Amino acid sequence: MRSGWSRSALYIPRVGELVRDEKHGLTGHYMGPGYGKYPTVYLRPEGGGCEWETPASEIQPVTGAPDLRAVRAPAAEDRRC
Repeated sequence: MRSGWSRSALYIPRVGELVRDEKHGLTGHYMGPGYGKYPTVYLRPEGGGCEWETPASEIQPVTGAPDLRAVRAPAAEDRRC
């Protein structure tokens, strides 16, 4: 196992769950796993918008928030990714 992350320590949220990205200081909805060399995840901003990728080891649950929230796809004119 590589140093810097531990497979057993990774938090695995459900799709649509609101999580905190500690690396970027943002909150977003979990959209799914990334496909990089190291474990990463895709998050989408709370109000919709472009997804971003962050290390899976950097996400934490948002306490006091509902476990799941509805995730809507942005309208075609909202897409700027």
